[in-house]
Amino acid sequence: MFQGKKNLSLVFALTAVTALVSCGEKDADKIGKAQLCLDKATQGTAAECKAMVDGIETSGAYSIRCSANFINEGFTAPARFKQAFDAFDTNSNNNTETFMSVMTFKNSGTTMDQNMTVASETNDYCSKTGSKGLRFLGMMAFSSTTMAKAAYDLTSGTSGTTPDATQINAALTDLKNNPTSGSNPAKIAAIGTVVSSTYTATCQSGSSANQSICDQLDDALKGVDINDPAAVGAAVISKWAN
Repeated sequence: MFQGKKNLSLVFALTAVTALVSCGEKDADKIGKAQLCLDKATQGTAAECKAMVDGIETSGAYSIRCSANFINEGFTAPARFKQAFDAFDTNSNNNTETFMSVMTFKNSGTTMDQNMTVASETNDYCSKTGSKGLRFLGMMAFSSTTMAKAAYDLTSGTSGTTPDATQINAALTDLKNNPTSGSNPAKIAAIGTVVSSTYTATCQSGSSANQSICDQLDDALKGVDINDPAAVGAAVISKWAN
C-alpha cells in the first residue's frame, strides 16, 4: 500500500515559514505573498504566483515554482494526486504504470515535447526545494512524462500525450529490450540521472519520501553504481517493466 497518502492533501500547503531562513525580509514578503496567491490559485492562475518570486534563489522560492507548475498542470489538491496514488492500493500487476500514466504532464503544453520541457523544469524546481516529498513528486512527474514520450514515439505519435498503463508498459519493455535503439539511450540516461539524485536524497537519507517507491528502487538498484546514469536508468526501467 502506498505509504504517506494521508499527507498528500498537504503537498501544496507550503508555508512561508521555511522561506524565512536565509533570505531577507523583502524576499520573505514576496514569498509569503506568492504562497497566499498559490493557496487560491487555479490551473489558469498559478503562473502569476510563480512570477512573484522571479529572481529569488531560495528553497522557499523554488517551492513556489515547483508547486505552481504542478497546479498549472492540473494537480489541484488533492484529486489528481489521489487518483495516482490510489493505483498503488489496487491488486493490479500494472499499478506502477497506472500511477505513471496519471503523473504524466499532459496539459502544460500543446505538444509532447513542450510537456517534457515543463516536466523537466518542474523536476529541477522541486529538486532545489529541500523537501523530500516535492523532490519525489518532481522525479516521478519527469520519469512518467519521459515514459509517455517513449510511448508516443513507439506508436509514431498516435498515442497522444495521455498513454494508458498498457502503453506505458509497452514503452518500458521497448526501453528494456532495445536500449541502444534510436533515442532510447538518451531517455534511459535522463531517467537514470533524475532517479539517482532523488533516490539518494529521498530514500537513503533518514525516513523515505514514499516507502512503496523507495522499496522498488532499493530492489532495482542493488549492486548498481548509483553514479552511472545509464546503469541506474536501465535497472529502474527493467524493474518497472516487470
